[in-house]
Amino acid sequence: MEGFDIRTLALTNLLLGLFLGIGSFVFARMHPSFAGFKSLGYSYFLFSFGFILLGLRQYISDYLSIILANLAIVAAFSLLILGILRFLKVEKYLFEKISVILLCVMLFTFVYFTYYQNSVNTRIIIFSTIIAGLSLFAGLKVLTNKDRVILTFTRFLGFSFLYSAVIFLLRTYFAFDEPDLNNFMDAGVIHALSLIAMQLVTITSCFALTISASQQLANKLTMQARIDSLTQIYNRRAFDEFAVKSVQRAQREKTPISLILMDIDLFKQVNDTYGHQVGDKVLQEFSLRLKNSLRPYDILARYGGEEFTLLLPDTNTATAMIIAEKLRYTIAQPVFFLVDGNKLTVTASFGVATNQGEQIDWQQLISFADQALYQAKGSGRNCVKLHNADAHQMVDN
Repeated sequence: MEGFDIRTLALTNLLLGLFLGIGSFVFARMHPSFAGFKSLGYSYFLFSFGFILLGLRQYISDYLSIILANLAIVAAFSLLILGILRFLKVEKYLFEKISVILLCVMLFTFVYFTYYQNSVNTRIIIFSTIIAGLSLFAGLKVLTNKDRVILTFTRFLGFSFLYSAVIFLLRTYFAFDEPDLNNFMDAGVIHALSLIAMQLVTITSCFALTISASQQLANKLTMQARIDSLTQIYNRRAFDEFAVKSVQRAQREKTPISLILMDIDLFKQVNDTYGHQVGDKVLQEFSLRLKNSLRPYDILARYGGEEFTLLLPDTNTATAMIIAEKLRYTIAQPVFFLVDGNKLTVTASFGVATNQGEQIDWQQLISFADQALYQAKGSGRNCVKLHNADAHQMVDN
């Protein structure tokens, strides 16, 4: 059994728990929005406490090295799963109740099979059955989670729990079959493998959740860089990226693509008359009305100030004009915002440009839409203008 010394593995788990516990608390302090990491930290420290007592078997009392040590390890395992459930935003109330009941059962049975009918094998069976059940529950919860980002990085954790369940079930089976042990420190390979299984679960739980949280943070930062903070629609940078790809696709597939450039009429007067806070609410309501009127594949963005742009893939001129008129009518409906009991109504001007799959630069299409918008502004505002079809070979269907 060289290389599988129980006491050495217990002390290894002790050090592992300390390092992972510190790391989890540091992460929880740096990113408090992620639930579960404090529970992970406490569980790792509790693991360390249990394993140091376990490693001191024969040097301290049976109460400390057997009863309290095993209770601490099972409690730590339950707390570990609780942290994972919190991270996954899974209902945990029932699991908490079951964990408390299991700990109470374990306390009474361990006291009995330590002081009244001493049996190492029975204690092993009780401990292993509980850990196997908890592992199976955790593994299934992780693997059936539907969050794709989280599941990508916790899949290995789920399989680690299932591996732990198998190992502890095998340990239970062998404990039934083998002669009663006189000393746990002289246990066989399957008992050493059970400690290794716990090491695997503790390591993968920490790294899987940390990597998953980091990926979510990266996705959030990426989204923040592409979303306008006030209106919660795409910003100019994101829109330009979408537009370049969409125009290239339209040219490649010889399909029409339309662009609508919109500008809120006399928006400066709104700010000057009612203040910038009201102006911000107008921008928010304006973008919301646009979003609620679009098709799923249309791309809307705030292009700057009170100017918005809308990209319409696979849309010819006639359809683009119908959409623009619909949006113009929607925007002109009161009430945008109540100010001292008065209704505030705003209008917008629209410039439309279409490309029918010709080789045209994206910036040129923007320029055409801008020219049409300029014509709308010069025609009294609150209207839709189409860029001259002959100037850029637009096809009006």
